[in-house]
Amino acid sequence: MPRLVGGGIAVALLATTLAAARAEVAPAPATEADLPRETTRGVVVDLADGDRFAVSVSRNLREVRGRRYDAATGTWGERTVVLRRKNLFCGDVDARAAGTSVALIAECDRFGYAEDQAPTHSQALWSDDLVTWRVHRLEGEAYEEPGISPDGRSAVWPQYQGHLTLTPAEGFGSRTISLPGQEYTETATIADDGRVSVLYGRNGRREADCRFTVVTRLGDGEPVRQELDVPNACSDSSLVNVDALTVLFGDRTSPAYVTTISRPDQSSAWTVTAVAPSAAPGLVERGGRAGTTYVSSPGLPLVALSSADRSAVDVQEYDALAQRWGPLRPLTTLPGPCHWEGAFSSQPFGVLVAQVACAGRSKALVSTDGSTWTTVQVASHPLGVSADRRWVSSSTRRSTTVFSRELGRVVLPVGATRRCDVVLPSGPGSALRLTTSRASGWPTVLQESTASGWRRTDTAVPRARARNDTCRRVQVDLYGTAPSYTFSGRLHSTTLSVVPRGDGWKVRRTLY
Repeated sequence: MPRLVGGGIAVALLATTLAAARAEVAPAPATEADLPRETTRGVVVDLADGDRFAVSVSRNLREVRGRRYDAATGTWGERTVVLRRKNLFCGDVDARAAGTSVALIAECDRFGYAEDQAPTHSQALWSDDLVTWRVHRLEGEAYEEPGISPDGRSAVWPQYQGHLTLTPAEGFGSRTISLPGQEYTETATIADDGRVSVLYGRNGRREADCRFTVVTRLGDGEPVRQELDVPNACSDSSLVNVDALTVLFGDRTSPAYVTTISRPDQSSAWTVTAVAPSAAPGLVERGGRAGTTYVSSPGLPLVALSSADRSAVDVQEYDALAQRWGPLRPLTTLPGPCHWEGAFSSQPFGVLVAQVACAGRSKALVSTDGSTWTTVQVASHPLGVSADRRWVSSSTRRSTTVFSRELGRVVLPVGATRRCDVVLPSGPGSALRLTTSRASGWPTVLQESTASGWRRTDTAVPRARARNDTCRRVQVDLYGTAPSYTFSGRLHSTTLSVVPRGDGWKVRRTLY
């Protein structure tokens, strides 16, 4: 149970507000999927009317630009300049939306911007029409995401030794707040009445003193402090607000490590509503190179894979409703010794994928439903991944297997015949191939699959600058917004990605 700490008057006032709010039915807490979608140097937020708003930083870092997507017409509007100031350079933006209002932070410095330094001239922005913006400079080092009230009329931005708020009654206003033991990240939310909650991990002299702390205050009133039981509360982990009622804490590279802290309404106390699955009961946790690894995909159950002998792989499924793990059951036996291979992806796959190396050869375990698994070889050619990561594929010389939620497992009569061929899915039952017409093996042609074989497209493929060199291997890179493939020889390399463009495709070269 959470503990409330503070003056008796403040606790009594909170209790009175809680009782008045319990008459309403509490909505389900928001999830990771409700966070803004990240883009290159920006984000996209959803608006209540079905529209979307994309905001990003220009390539020269001098402008913050935005544009609105009209759901009625299915088109994007013209880009507009949201922020531009003399000698101001901005490296990134983050935003939150409620109704049709947007609050955002532009992480900026004067005369230049360095990613490895905390920005000291960040800007707070808010708009209710996405045309006219109210702007205020944040004090000190400021880079945490803003919070916005459910009605969209108020917003909050953490800043040095306190926070900046924007409310209809006061406009912009800065307040200091005591956060003893605050060392790493923090986040702040704001209610319709202007009540601010700051959430953070409070460090102490001993590990036992570590506490996840919430400080809630209305205006200049007496703060109410809560302490919640959250594993690893003092670690340098991600802590973000999804909206005014939900906060996520933990390593967000996997939902296995994320704790959900929420409240049923704007006046209630905060509680832990979903423990991090990695700390939930029933998990058979194994160590070693083939120890417990977590695999997830939105809309499918979270699973834990592990092997006690580096050969026989077992699986457990997480019951999110009961917040506990199901029984351990055998999945497959591989020719060991095996170890999990790193397959970090900046965005989740549309199916469950775990990459593993056994006796020096790379494989992938793939499931489209969480129940049936297939082992595929990815030693000769990398795993194929669609631009949106919705589908994955594996290829031999004669065939390609596409995995999707729509059709499950589909085998196509086309393959990867050359050493540096890359085959990637273009749909649940179709594929594309980057291949070559030259002996050097560097990609020169994009083909699409048909029932009778490959057919050349008219899509241009950027030529590799690799004179007197031969392509020898290909690796997939999933760090960027779109998956990319690096083709390497002895001396040269080139990185390409394939993305949709209109009714066709575009092959882009990535420059480092």
